[in-house]
Amino acid sequence: MTEQMKKYLSKLKNSPNKLRLAVILGSVGILLIMLSEMLPAKRSADTSAETKAEDNDKSESFREDTERELKALLEQIDGVGECEVMLSVEGTTEYVYAENISRYTDENADRKSDKLDENVVLVDADGSKQALVRKIIRPQVSGVVVVCDGGGNIKVNERVLRTVSTALNISSSRVYVEAKCR
Repeated sequence: MTEQMKKYLSKLKNSPNKLRLAVILGSVGILLIMLSEMLPAKRSADTSAETKAEDNDKSESFREDTERELKALLEQIDGVGECEVMLSVEGTTEYVYAENISRYTDENADRKSDKLDENVVLVDADGSKQALVRKIIRPQVSGVVVVCDGGGNIKVNERVLRTVSTALNISSSRVYVEAKCR
């Protein structure tokens, strides 16, 4: 096979169309380079869509977990009975990453400028580098509706209202308690 390649290459070398062939091969190479530049942009768009879907899943998971925990807590209060809880949330889960911040002054003969470098801290995790998360900001609870057996009783209603507003650190005006229909 190498003999055939050598013969073919020697034919091309002595061919009168070698200039045309060089232009065609060069054009194909440039086209491939241009195509390779477009492909990573498409992948990053797909990745950002996946990240948004993942954030929505985390926000939904936060809401469902909070509803479940609040329901279990409220059902332990005397007079509440069986209840249902619905939470409204604003925003999504946000991550604040740790950064190395360096400040320095660059002095030339007649100028002085302050420079600031900010770099996200990366850590090795399972052989890959990941950004170090400094803080996770959960979605904000914007309202709560509680429907319970004891919701018609003013005393039970008040205890539920205070429990929910204290547990979620929201104002009582964002909490509504109603009696279950029978």
